[in-house]
Amino acid sequence: MLTTTTWLDPIPGLWRDEDAHRYWLGDHLFPVSITGVLAHGLSDYAKRSIEAKRPIWEPRGTTVHAALEHYSQARFLMGKSASDSLLEVETLPGHHPYRDWILPLLQLPLWDEVEVIASERLTCCLTRNVAGAFDGAYVSPALSERRGREVRVLYDLKTLSTYGRPYSTASQLGGYMVLEAAQGNHYELGQTIWSKPGEAFTSTFYSREQCLSAWAAAWSRYCLAHRPF
Repeated sequence: MLTTTTWLDPIPGLWRDEDAHRYWLGDHLFPVSITGVLAHGLSDYAKRSIEAKRPIWEPRGTTVHAALEHYSQARFLMGKSASDSLLEVETLPGHHPYRDWILPLLQLPLWDEVEVIASERLTCCLTRNVAGAFDGAYVSPALSERRGREVRVLYDLKTLSTYGRPYSTASQLGGYMVLEAAQGNHYELGQTIWSKPGEAFTSTFYSREQCLSAWAAAWSRYCLAHRPF
C-alpha cells in the first residue's frame, strides 16, 4: 500500500541568517553551505562573471523563488485551490516585473500531477557539517503507482534570461539528497525546473545515483582544499 503524502516538518532549531546567508542549528554555525561547496569548483573567471551579473539575476531569482514558495504552500500545505493560490502570488512585493517568469512557472501541468511536500526547505548534516536550503520536493502518484512504492522527487528551480541555456544541476541536487538522508528523508529522483520569460519546463529526471555521484566529486574537491585531514 502506498503511503499518504504529508508536508515535511521543519528541522527543530535549524535557521538561516538571511543577510549573511549562513545556517545555524541552535547556536551551532555551519561553516559552509551546499552552494559554498559547489562555488569552490568555479574558475575565477566564472566567479567574476556571476558577480558582474548579480544585479540582474539576484532580484529575479529571489522574486521567482518566493512566488513558487508562496504558491506551493498555499496550494499544497494550506489546501487552497490553484486559482486562489495564483491570486495570492499576485500580491507579493515586486511580482509584476517578473510576471513573464512567474506565471508560466505556476501554470506548469506538473503541479496538477504531483503532491508537493516541501518548499524552500532548510536541511543539514552535522556529520559533514554542511547545511543548505532546497527549492522543493514532491511525491509523484503516477510513478508511485507504477513502482509500487512512494516515489519522492527533490527539485531545484532555476531562472534564465531569454537566451539562457539549461545546464546540469545534478551535483546540487545530490548535495541536498545527502543532507536529507541525514534527516531520514529519501529521494529517488532529482529534477530541475527551468523558468524563462514566457516559458517554464522541467528537465528529464536525474537518478539518485547520478545526483550522488556528481555531488561526491564536488565534495571531494572541496575537502581536498578546505578539509585536508
